[in-house]
Amino acid sequence: MAFTRIHHVGIVTPDLDNARKVLVDGFGLAVDEHRTPSPGGDPGYENTSILEFPIGEMRYEVAKPNSEDSAPGQFLASTGGRGGMYYISLASDNFDVDVKMLVDKGVKLRGSIDGQQSVFLEPESVLGLGIQIMAEDNYYTHPHYLGNGNLTGMAHVGVAARSAQESRHLWSDIFGFSEDKSAERGQEGPDPNREKGAADDPVHLLEYPVGGSVIEISHPTTEDSGTARLVAQRATHGAVYHHTCPYAPDVHRFTDQAVENGVIQIGSIPPKGETETVVAWFHPRSCLGMLLEVWNRAPGGEHHHHPAR
Repeated sequence: MAFTRIHHVGIVTPDLDNARKVLVDGFGLAVDEHRTPSPGGDPGYENTSILEFPIGEMRYEVAKPNSEDSAPGQFLASTGGRGGMYYISLASDNFDVDVKMLVDKGVKLRGSIDGQQSVFLEPESVLGLGIQIMAEDNYYTHPHYLGNGNLTGMAHVGVAARSAQESRHLWSDIFGFSEDKSAERGQEGPDPNREKGAADDPVHLLEYPVGGSVIEISHPTTEDSGTARLVAQRATHGAVYHHTCPYAPDVHRFTDQAVENGVIQIGSIPPKGETETVVAWFHPRSCLGMLLEVWNRAPGGEHHHHPAR
């Protein structure tokens, strides 16, 4: 019994053609045409059409709602039609047992699992997050569909939450994940000499490795940061998705292609060769409603202390 990996990140969008442009032309990924032929995609969950864009051991699954009344359609409307991160899917190597374990711990399901290999959890029972559980299918993408090599994996999926205690209860007590204690930082609170409104958000950060990726949870320690405002506005049940962070062997190469194709960079990155660890940020309005962090995750302890955001 175990959750083996983050199977995919679910994004909702109003326009699959634009999603393909952003993720292929901008990010350097590729559509898995074998599973979801473009341009129209494949029938997806809850009356959606989907395209899959593999990234390392997982994928971005981008869904266009075909009904305004569906849950994905209502989510799209709640974002003003921009879309964004809707859910993450966790793969289980013992689906029935793991779902029963969650239910026994008080998690509620959206629908039945009878004869099914996947189920969505009721967000209100998991701090407001969209989470799907699906049976591990051991599917790994053919290299042909892995894009141009700009992105080779998912370093982490970022969550913003109001309470470390609530986060630990969800991910440790309910899901049974092991926290990487060596990665915890910010629990001492913000630097007293910090300028109000500084760009580097003061957060208490926890990490939960899952397969080859990490769920990274940021808890604001002030009330004036962007993360604090996001939590206040959208984490009505305790948490909200914040960003994804793909791994790029060459962040400068990724940035050059992304910016050339209309992806909006936030701030700047140091000149090539100046620092070992390079982190770039990109605006949600140019990334399908999803805040994007891209980094090269240098080996060793340095990857815990990447430059200010």
